[in-house]
This record gives sequence, C-alpha cells and structure tokens, in this order.
Amino acid sequence: MDSPARMPWTFVIALSGAQLISWGTVFYGFALFMDPMMAELGWSRPETTAAFSLGLVASALCAVPAGRLIDLGYGRALMTGGSALAALLLALWSRVESYPAFVALWILLGATMSAILYEPGFAVLQRRLGPAARRGITVMTLVGGLASTVFIPLTHLLIERLGWRPALLALAVLNLSVCAAIHLLVIPPQRPRLEREAAPPPSSDPRRVLRKAAFWGFVATVVIQGVLSTGLPIHLLPILTERGFSLDAAVAAYALIGPAQTSARFAVGWAERALGIRAIGLLTLGLGVAAQALLPFIPPGSGTVAVFALLYGASNGLMTILRALLPSDLFGREDYGTILGMIAAPANLARALGPFVFGVLWAVTGSYDGVILACLGMAMASLGAYLLTLWAAREPARKTLP
Repeated sequence: MDSPARMPWTFVIALSGAQLISWGTVFYGFALFMDPMMAELGWSRPETTAAFSLGLVASALCAVPAGRLIDLGYGRALMTGGSALAALLLALWSRVESYPAFVALWILLGATMSAILYEPGFAVLQRRLGPAARRGITVMTLVGGLASTVFIPLTHLLIERLGWRPALLALAVLNLSVCAAIHLLVIPPQRPRLEREAAPPPSSDPRRVLRKAAFWGFVATVVIQGVLSTGLPIHLLPILTERGFSLDAAVAAYALIGPAQTSARFAVGWAERALGIRAIGLLTLGLGVAAQALLPFIPPGSGTVAVFALLYGASNGLMTILRALLPSDLFGREDYGTILGMIAAPANLARALGPFVFGVLWAVTGSYDGVILACLGMAMASLGAYLLTLWAAREPARKTLP
C-alpha cells in the first residue's frame, strides 16, 4: 500500500473523475429525463419514479456482494464491468418504447450503481491506500460533488438541443469511453485475497458489527437520510416550479447544490483532524434540519432558495464523507468493503422508496406541501438517530479502532 507521503494522486484523481461522470449520467440525469419521457410515452410520474426506485432496490441487493468482491481483490473487474454495462443500458434506454422494458432497464442500471458509485470507489481507495484512504476519500467526494453542477446543466442542454433519446446516447458514450477505460487502466490488477493469504485474519468477520448498537444506530441514520437523498433531488425541480419558480431558475438553484457539497467537503478536509468525524456528523445533520426547516417558508420566486440549496448541498455532501469514514472509526478497517455494503444495503432500499413515495404523496394530495413537511420530519429523525449512535459508541469505539 502507498504511504501518506507517497499518495498516488493520478490514481485518486482519475478514479474521482470517473465518479463525477457516473453520478452525473446514471443518477442525477434521471430528474431531467422524466418530463420529456412522460410527454412522449404517456407515463405518469409515479410510474416513472417507480422504475427508478426499483433500480435502487437492485442496487441495495447487490451492495454486500459488491463490497465483498472488492475485499477479495476483484475491484478492477467489478468497476470496469459496471461502467461498460451502464453504457450499454443507457444506449438501450434511448430506444425504449414500452414501460416493462423501461422497468427492466432500470433494475439493471440499479445493479450497476452498486459497482460504480461511491461505495465501491471508497472500498477500492481503502484497499489501495490503507491509512491514507481518508485523504483519497475526501478528494473523491470533492470531485464527485460537482456531478450535479456539471451534469444537470449539461444534460438539460443536451435534451434541449438534441432531444432526450440522443442525449442518452451521448451519456452512454461517456460511460464507455471514459469511466470504463479509467477503471480498467487505473485500478491495479490485485490478486484475490484468498490467493495471497493461507487464511483470512482471525478477526475477519464482518458480521461482528451486527452485535453493536452503534451499527444499528448509524444504519437508522443513513436509512432516513437515504430517503431524503433520492426523494428530494428527483422531485426538487417540480417542487420549485410548483412554488412559483421558472424551470431555468429551478435548474440554477439545483446547480448550487454541487458547489455547496464541494465547499463543505473541502472545509471538512481541513477540519476533520481538529473536530473529529463524529463532531462533523453533528454538523452534517444539523445543516440538514436547517435546510428542511427553511424550505416551507421560501416565497415564490425568492432568491432565498439559494440559501436552501447551499444548506442542503452542504449537508448532503458531508453525509457522503460521514458514511465513508465513520464505519472505519467505529469498527476498524478490516472487511471495510463488506461492512460498507452492509450499511449501504438498507440505506439503498430506503433510497428506493424516496422518489416513489414522494411521487405518490404528490399524486394523493395534489401538491408538494406534504412532501416538504415529510422532509423536515425525516431530517429531525435522522439527527435523533445519530445522537443515539454517538451515545452507543462512546465506550466501544476505542476498542474497535485499528
């Protein structure tokens, strides 16, 4: 492994660039494709978001196996194959005509998320960098945090100029020519762990965390945040347009989320050693409560929406770092990829519910007012769950650190 003094920056930056493209094309773009698809194909909003939700269910089911494969040394094959499959599925999406085919495509796209988004990226960094992985993870989240800033306007422009089907083909080309190439060329071809070692270390049992109350407290935190992290971004543009904002103004506000994520992560990169990851978690969830408490009171067309976007973006950005770093702080680095997958699995199931539940709530009530109030309640509940996590971990943490 590379020491902190010899950080392999080419590896870190290249892998981070692939994250930016993967998030921007596979995850964030969906919000912009919904309306033109519904207009052309006649599908309802709940039907469309249901396919996205099923994709996140598939991502959840694949999270633990994906993490285990990386722990065993198959990171390059997993991430390269995931990017190549994502490119193929985006191309097939551009040809879709029937709703069942669209659902099937999104189930498969969801499975690819477990191989190309943050959790596998974090696990590959941890495996390659060891104790220096914290620096690499911070850089990866800094670059990946720009995904919405880059790809929301870019995808909006592509759809306007080319139409939604050719826009999907352009995104498919990026996944194949850039992401798959980076994963193939940059991730080292490590031999599987079981070939290098006669037996795993005696402490190698990821199921040990299931006996810890802190594990379940943190799972509750990320599960609640998971609903918010998908439900709100997917519905944010229609929420803002319903509240009196033009589509261009809503897109501009959405584009602020990325810089807020990046700025918050950059600040944490300097402050993490002084404050500690647990204190940063309190800041993360407190900012989320502040953002959701502000949203109901933003007047139509008001510039105050920028404050909401900045608060929400900062909280969302820091949550990514918290999700990546707190598990090793609480449970050690052994079996990191598998434990991260164990946390990601229920979190991704919750993320799967967000877009669909918010869409159904909108359909039932006829407006987004109920969704906005639900977001505030969930932000407060996640803060409470995190406080319980800290309480449960206050003594055992010293024993589980590597």
